[in-house]
Amino acid sequence: MPGTYLTTAFDWLEFTVHKVELKYLITSVLRLNEEEFKALTTGRFGYNSQWKWSEGNVFVLFNSGKSERPIENDKMGMHVIITGTGCRVYEQTRGIRELLVYVISKVPESKFTRIDLAIDDREDNLINFDRIHSAAINGLFTSRWNKWDELNSRSCTDNNFLGRTMYFGSQKSDIFVRIYDKKLERIANNGKESEKSASWTRLEVVYKKERAQLLAKHLVGHVDIGVVLRSTLKNYIRFIEKPAEKHDTNKARWPTAKWWDTLLGNVSSLKLTIMPLDRTVEQMADWLDKQIAPTLATIMTAYDGDLSWLYHTIYHGQLRMKHKHVDAVAQYRQ
Repeated sequence: MPGTYLTTAFDWLEFTVHKVELKYLITSVLRLNEEEFKALTTGRFGYNSQWKWSEGNVFVLFNSGKSERPIENDKMGMHVIITGTGCRVYEQTRGIRELLVYVISKVPESKFTRIDLAIDDREDNLINFDRIHSAAINGLFTSRWNKWDELNSRSCTDNNFLGRTMYFGSQKSDIFVRIYDKKLERIANNGKESEKSASWTRLEVVYKKERAQLLAKHLVGHVDIGVVLRSTLKNYIRFIEKPAEKHDTNKARWPTAKWWDTLLGNVSSLKLTIMPLDRTVEQMADWLDKQIAPTLATIMTAYDGDLSWLYHTIYHGQLRMKHKHVDAVAQYRQ
C-alpha cells in the first residue's frame, strides 16, 4: 500500500507563558520533576537564565534576579523550547498533543510561537530529495511563496555532499517548508557511513507566531495531524508535470505530478508517530552495569585480572558499531 512507509511526528515546539510560577510550569504543565532540571551558565533569546531537563533537550528560559529564580510578573514571561531530540524523548512517556492541551487549559496567558511537523520517507519513494530538487530547478511547481532556496555543503577532500536542504518560502515568514537529505545529515553527524544506511528524506512544515498558535488550537481539537499537513501543503505548493499540449504556458492548468497526488492522498491517513529513540550512552552504561557486570567480573576473576581479552573484545566491538551506537556517542559528546 503506497505511503505505509511514511511517518510523521512533532519535531520542534516553542511557547511562552505569563503569570505562572516556575514550579507550576515544570510540574503541572510540562509534567516533569523540577529536580531533573539544572541551570545552564548562560541564557538566550533575550533571557538571562535557562534551565535544561536532564533527560533531554527541553529548555525553560526566564529572567532571574539575585535569587536566581524567575522575576515575578516579568513582561517577557517564561519561554519553553523542546527541540527535535527533546520531542522524541518527551514522547516516550508523555504526549506532545497532551502538552498542547495542558498549556492552553492551565495557562490562559500562553502563546505558541513555533511548531514543526515532520514527515519522514525512509524509502525515498514519494518524498525524494533528488526528484523534488529536479522539479524545482526545472520550474515544475506552482506556489503561493515567491522564493525557494537551497543550502548545500560539500567535503573539501572529495567534493561529495555533506548536506543538502531546500526551503520553500522565506524562513522569516510564519510558515515555510524545509526538505533535506536525512541520510546525509546522519552521516555528517556520525562521521562515517554504514553500508546498510538507507535513503531517507524528511519534509518539515514550520509554523511560527500566529500560525503556530492556530495550529495548536486545531490539534487540541483532535484534528488528524495528516489532515493538517495535507491541507498546508495543498494550500501553498503543487508539483506539476508538463502537459501533452506543449503550447500551454499557464502552469495553473498543468497536471499535478502523480507522486505529489499520491503523497497528499496518503498524508491524510498518517497517524502521529512517536519516533523511536535510540538508547543514550548513560542508558547503555546502566544496562551494562545491571546485566553484564557479573559476567565481566566472572571472566576477570578466572583470568586473574588479565584485561587483554577485554581490550580485544572492545576493539572488535567498535568494528560492529551501528548507526544507533555512533549516534549515541555524538549525542553524548554534544
